[in-house]
Amino acid sequence: PTDPDSLDCVQSRWMWGGDTGVQCPDTELTGFGGHIMIHNGGKGYVEGVELYKMGQTNVLGRYPIHYHILGNDCVDCYFRSSSVHRSFYRCISIHGTNSITVSENVAYDVTGYCYYLEDGVEEDNTFSYNLVAHVHYLGIAAFGNGQTTELNYESPTLTLPADVTASGFYVTNVHNNIIGNSASGGWAGYAFPSLRRPIGAHSDVNLKPSTRTGLTIDGNTAHSTGWWWSHAAGFYFGGALYLEGDSLVYNAGRDQSNGNRSPCEVDHCASGNCDSYCASQDQSWVQLTNSKVFLVPGAGINSWSGRMEVIGYESHDNGLSLEALESGFWIDNMLSVCRTGESWIMPPNSVANAVKGNGFFWYDTGQEHIITNSKFRNCGYRSSEFDQYDTSPDRGCGDDADTGCNQKSSVFGFLTHSDQFNPESMQATKNIVFESCGRRYKLHDFNGDNAPSTVSGRLQNWLDTDGSATGQGIPTIIGSGQSEAGLWWDVDDEVVHDEQGPLNFIKKTRKRDIGHIRLAFDITEHDQVGSSICGNGSGAECPALGYIKHFGSMFANDLGLPVTANPDVAGLTGGYGWLLSLNNGAPRTLKLDFFEIHPDSILVLGIAYPLGTNVEIKAFASWCTPSNSYGCEEVFQSVGTPDAVRLSNGNTYHMDATGFLTVRLIMSPQSYTGTPDWIYPAMNTIGKWGNWYAIDRFSRSDVTLLKFSYGPYMTIEADCPPSSGNSAYCDGTPTNFVPTVCSAGYEQVAFDRCCKINNILDCVDA
Repeated sequence: PTDPDSLDCVQSRWMWGGDTGVQCPDTELTGFGGHIMIHNGGKGYVEGVELYKMGQTNVLGRYPIHYHILGNDCVDCYFRSSSVHRSFYRCISIHGTNSITVSENVAYDVTGYCYYLEDGVEEDNTFSYNLVAHVHYLGIAAFGNGQTTELNYESPTLTLPADVTASGFYVTNVHNNIIGNSASGGWAGYAFPSLRRPIGAHSDVNLKPSTRTGLTIDGNTAHSTGWWWSHAAGFYFGGALYLEGDSLVYNAGRDQSNGNRSPCEVDHCASGNCDSYCASQDQSWVQLTNSKVFLVPGAGINSWSGRMEVIGYESHDNGLSLEALESGFWIDNMLSVCRTGESWIMPPNSVANAVKGNGFFWYDTGQEHIITNSKFRNCGYRSSEFDQYDTSPDRGCGDDADTGCNQKSSVFGFLTHSDQFNPESMQATKNIVFESCGRRYKLHDFNGDNAPSTVSGRLQNWLDTDGSATGQGIPTIIGSGQSEAGLWWDVDDEVVHDEQGPLNFIKKTRKRDIGHIRLAFDITEHDQVGSSICGNGSGAECPALGYIKHFGSMFANDLGLPVTANPDVAGLTGGYGWLLSLNNGAPRTLKLDFFEIHPDSILVLGIAYPLGTNVEIKAFASWCTPSNSYGCEEVFQSVGTPDAVRLSNGNTYHMDATGFLTVRLIMSPQSYTGTPDWIYPAMNTIGKWGNWYAIDRFSRSDVTLLKFSYGPYMTIEADCPPSSGNSAYCDGTPTNFVPTVCSAGYEQVAFDRCCKINNILDCVDA
């Protein structure tokens, strides 16, 4: 065999606290060693061998050992109790072959991915109790800004473009067993790229790897990895590998076009349409159990895409325990030890206190995350400013260069930089334990702590189902504590104001819940979102076009929550109602969608119109054809009082003599409005044609989050003449109306309660 030239290159792209140095691209490509291939109906039973300086760098199919396109004809074959070291290209490739066992092997000093599932069609194989350390990438290690990296293309110097993220394990299809392995070093420990279609010799196979269900991924560990990019991880469920023409392209970052993983119990490829949507009742979850990650400057686990259940996970000395961006993600029995107290062994010029000591970050939009039965230890920055919950001198992590953490570290963080992407009701916890932690909560805007508040910052919310995360001891709703939100989350005198977030802790009593709607009323303004206004952390202005606040005299002098050109609204339901007031007047056409409203928690919307205005209100289902079984459209009926609206099934409205409109909002099914007449679905109402539920949700461990549906919407059309300044609004000034919520002799004490004057024990709830 021939050794590649020896060159001194930097060890890490991200010198945490130091210089980035210079890499050495396109070198060490000349390794030329022997290779073993089992093919053409052969059988391979390999045990107790040493493979030294084997493989041929960057040459397709020339690996130390290679099970090549054996299909199901080698089901009892194995490679075990062997070693692969100083490998010029990979360790073992399973290629177009199923049910191989790779067990109890040791690999060290490897170029390219080591344990390797080649084309995405390989299934029912088992990798168990293997070790890999010291893995080298090819080309320039993938890195980037935000969630994206540069694309990498197949070339003479990069046969597999994914080798820019060479890691210990390369799992292109989760329908395999990954058990009891250990990975140290590499771009990541375990890489799970998403493949929409198989590649290589199997590119015409009728299979979609990214929809395959997972087998057992249990008892694996990763250590000292993820140093080349801040989003690399011990377990990296990210990256997309796909064909453009006949050449491979690899996006190592978050790829929402080619990298979406959606494990499904139904094989839609079998019916000829691999790209069919996986219905709620058919969705599956990749389960990662009993895993451990140590010493990663970024995230211990990162999942850009794919429904997952992470159970029994331990994170030690990582910058962030887990990063998850997915609609339907459950974390149970997690132990997050942000700092163990051991000195970090780091690349030159790097220091531990430049690395975060974060527990978990709530993402900013389109997610459902549930965390249960989990413990956070020594997380969050320690300072006298953040000692409201723990004053012990060794809590959290401090400034020490060998064992400390970044000063912006917190146990829980909220992404709040965006006016464009905003949270619905999408995060919940149960049975959370803090042990010796510093700062617990932080609304995190990467533009700085003094940046203007954002839509995502003002809408932040969290359902603490048992009060363990807040320390309240009872079910608690957490809402943003930013002053620019007004009294939107500050709804009674029992609200606890947390200084760290800042947050508000609200008792989840009576019928209180978290709801969400999206409004549309001025298309000219809305169409500029994400460009000239209301950007994703760009610093573009996002001015208020109006405000929304709770009904009643208690909130009369409060401006309310700003409603911007990106008019998402998340807030407390179960009260007397939400009052919408726009700066330019009442909306002539108001569209509402993305409903998340618990059926047991009433939400009434109120809007003041110019005197004499009439409205027509309709609800529309999506993907619906009217039939004797299902209705697709509903025209709301006028009723005589606001109370009748509150008590209705959500298909009525009331317009009083002053022009004040009251309408109840509910969460309707996605693809029908009635059966065929209008229905008000309960949580247990079964969905269309007996499938799933009428109201979509994500539930784990007795915790439930509603999931808004794409498609259904309702409209409020007003017959008022258009304003000469902007035809989206009514001409004329609406009556300045404050809805009365309390009977005579009572006063409002909360957004959902009135009590008798001078007798707070005599109360009436909304």
